[in-house]
Parts: sequence; C-alpha cells; structure tokens
Amino acid sequence: MTDTRAGYLFNLSDSLHIVEEKYGNLLVPVTDGAMIVASDYSGQHKEASHEAYSFLVTTDQALDAWLPSLRAFRQRWLPDSRRISFKKLNEPVRWRALPAFLETVGNLSGNLITILIDRRVGSFMAGGPDATVDAFPDCFSAHANRGTVEKMFRLASFVALILSGLRREDQVSNWISDHDEALDTHDKREQFARLATYLTFGLTGWRKPADHWFGTTESPMAPYWSEDVAAVPDLVAGAYCQMSGFLPAFLGMKTWQVRMAPSSVEDRRAHAIGDWLANGRATLRHVLLRLEQDGNGEVRSSAQAFMGST
Repeated sequence: MTDTRAGYLFNLSDSLHIVEEKYGNLLVPVTDGAMIVASDYSGQHKEASHEAYSFLVTTDQALDAWLPSLRAFRQRWLPDSRRISFKKLNEPVRWRALPAFLETVGNLSGNLITILIDRRVGSFMAGGPDATVDAFPDCFSAHANRGTVEKMFRLASFVALILSGLRREDQVSNWISDHDEALDTHDKREQFARLATYLTFGLTGWRKPADHWFGTTESPMAPYWSEDVAAVPDLVAGAYCQMSGFLPAFLGMKTWQVRMAPSSVEDRRAHAIGDWLANGRATLRHVLLRLEQDGNGEVRSSAQAFMGST
C-alpha cells in the first residue's frame, strides 16, 4: 500500500513490506480459486491491555485438500463435536487435543495474519466514532453504540487491507467471522458489508471486483468446517494477547531479531501456541502486525514473525 492517507493501515502495510523485503516468502499466494477468510478476535474486555484481530486466509482448493486431515483429527480426538477455543483450553479433553489440532492446522496452505493493538491507541478515524458515523451515514445507525462503531470500522479496515493486499480483483472471496456484537444482527451485517466495500474500493480503486461473501459461524448456511477453521485465529488471537507484554514492539532499528525465552510466557495455552508458531515446520505461514504507543505517546507499527524455536 502506497497511500499514506490510509493512516494506520498504511503504517501496518509498510511494516509488513519491510519485513517481507528483508526475509522474503513471509506469506504464500492465495490467488488460485476462491479466497477463504476466517477471523476471530480477543481482548475485547476492559481489563485487557491489547486487542487482537486474527485472520486465516486460504483458498477453496487448499481447504479441500486439507479437510480429510481435519476429519481424521476429529474422529480421533474430538468425535463429540466439541469446539476448540482458547478460552476453553483448560478443559482436559480440549487441552489433550490441542497439539494434534495445531499439527493438523499447520498442514493447511495459507496465511495467518494477526493485528495486535494497544488499547491506548485512539480511534482509527480522526474525530473518533462520531466522525465515523458522520462519514458513513449509511453504514451505521445514528444511535449505535460508539464502541461497536469503532470495532466495526477497525474490522472493516482490516478486511479491506487483507483483500487489497492478497486478493485479485476478479477473485471471489468468502469471509466467515466469529459471531459477536459487531455482526449480531442482519442490519449490522448489511451495514458492515457496505462499509467494507467502501474501504476496499478506497484502497484498491477496483471497478469490477468479484463477489465478496461473508457470514458468521452461527449462520445456518455456514459450512461444517467453519468453526474449526475459525478456531485457528481464535487460538492465535488469544495467545498473542497473553504474550503482548513479552513480545517486542519496536527497538529503534528498521529491522531486528530478538531471541525470546519461552519461560517468560506464563500462560500454558499461549506457551503451547507460541511454540507451535516458532517451530518453523508448518505450511501455514503467520505474521503479527502491531500498533503500539511509545513512551512519547506516538502510535507506531511493526511486523513480526517467529522465525524458529529457541
């Protein structure tokens, strides 16, 4: 992305470009067939220091090739259909199934993109949520909760960022989101779709884009695999929120490498998922984008990836 008027989205895109330029092959192409995006979020409660928005981006072809592995995992480890989720990992059956689930997920060809945001970062729209409502009057109800407005705007911005950076204009895409307050009614979903369309056009200028479909994991039309695929960003978003105090934000250099001691992560769920991200053997690629406030109150961005275990 080269348009500096895109604000935080430009900063995030620029950070990712710097890391890709130095290390290369950070992400894999997802342009063959229909694009599949699944997302989940963490850190929405008031006590959290960070929010995380995580997106798994793959294709229908890659997914079709991988689904037999998912079915085999299910038959052996979770035949009762219970869902893997970060919050429920302390339950013994799910905890025992976690390593096998992560190993299975690692064989899916695609990208796992997570945006971690310091809660001190202000609105993504100059003037705050009120200005967002004024700028997009057909995308929000006049009396909409301003916290929900901000979350919808951030979420639509990230969807637009991913589509503009990874999708072809003529490529159909399908997005499945966790069901939460930003998308919990038909009207909100219609308004969100309109908002994401406006922002994607603003970033791409696409005149004849292929269809972009979206729904939630609770939709009766959601495919049978949707909850398992959405569980991947759920796990990673939860883990990154737990690791936010240990991972570096910026070190005064354009690029840097840091050795991180696994013992510094006390949460055993985050520790296990962090080890999986760091093992370097997965086909599924991953990257973390951060917006963090520095000591002077300035919001700065960075892009990070675990490059190997310590």
